[in-house]
Amino acid sequence: MIMTKRKILTALKKKNVPVERVEYMRGQPTPSGYASGWDIEVTEETENKLFDAGFSDCEMINEIDTTNEVIEWVESMPELNTPTKEV
Repeated sequence: MIMTKRKILTALKKKNVPVERVEYMRGQPTPSGYASGWDIEVTEETENKLFDAGFSDCEMINEIDTTNEVIEWVESMPELNTPTKEV
């Protein structure tokens, strides 16, 4: 799981998308039974930046089943601008 988490974090970093948490959750209760998958948490500010950039498939906490689905999700994101430093 560690290498997979690094792969996800690297993909997010390439898009300049900061995250609060990336964690694989096992056996979480859902309406249809127990499930495992990735929880990816972003700040409200990041969610708003993604939305403003035309990406609406993001919430503050995103639950995604498989690593491949996470990577596809990240690849579909726009690249966020890095903050410029004031001189």
